[in-house]
Amino acid sequence: MPSSQQSTRQRLLTTAKDLFARQGITQTTTRQIAEEAGVNEVTLFRHFRTKQGLLLAAFADLGVFDGIGDLGLDPAQALDTRSVLLAYIRQCYQALVINPELVRSVVGEAGLYSDEHRAALQGGFAQAQQQLANYLAQSSFYNHHQGIPHSVQRLEEDSALLHLLILGSAMLEVTTGSSPLAEPPLVEPPLVEPPLVEPPLVESEDRLSWILDFWLRGAGLQPTIDESSGFL
Repeated sequence: MPSSQQSTRQRLLTTAKDLFARQGITQTTTRQIAEEAGVNEVTLFRHFRTKQGLLLAAFADLGVFDGIGDLGLDPAQALDTRSVLLAYIRQCYQALVINPELVRSVVGEAGLYSDEHRAALQGGFAQAQQQLANYLAQSSFYNHHQGIPHSVQRLEEDSALLHLLILGSAMLEVTTGSSPLAEPPLVEPPLVEPPLVEPPLVESEDRLSWILDFWLRGAGLQPTIDESSGFL
């Protein structure tokens, strides 16, 4: 019985994500989702209660709301907290960029959302932000570099900044296909043939490392920077 319930829930999530991506969130009804998933609407509401709950669950199923605690690493014992944070950034970033259609739908329809839709998404991100703040509060790495007692407000501000950097980079990637860290195209004088080889984009992993190092500096943690990387 539990496996059957899980199968129904996952089928509803998969169907919802597909419909949200294909025809938009506001244009997709719970009745459509239930019918395509092969269940009745009552079953959908039994699992998710509301369309907002389903939207939140669909985003959570991507891994966007997975907290840093889901990496299974004890902040007090982690010897290389930088690697832990980089893994977290990678996890959040990839959850967004590998689902571009759904992300574009969420961004494109943001102005049409009801207060309930906004509250559902805000709640998911707020939970992830709180988990990151809790992790930083327990991290010997963070406390060592800060050198002074940290306030709850400072932890929340640092967590919010890191998420803003991740989301901004991922949103730009899925909406324009470009990276904010891509090398700009060379500007040639008139009547000069364009270069045969265009400047390459910064590789994804380098981009994520740049995000982390930029955040560490902003948080006053002064990471070791490879000056030869050309990012800073």
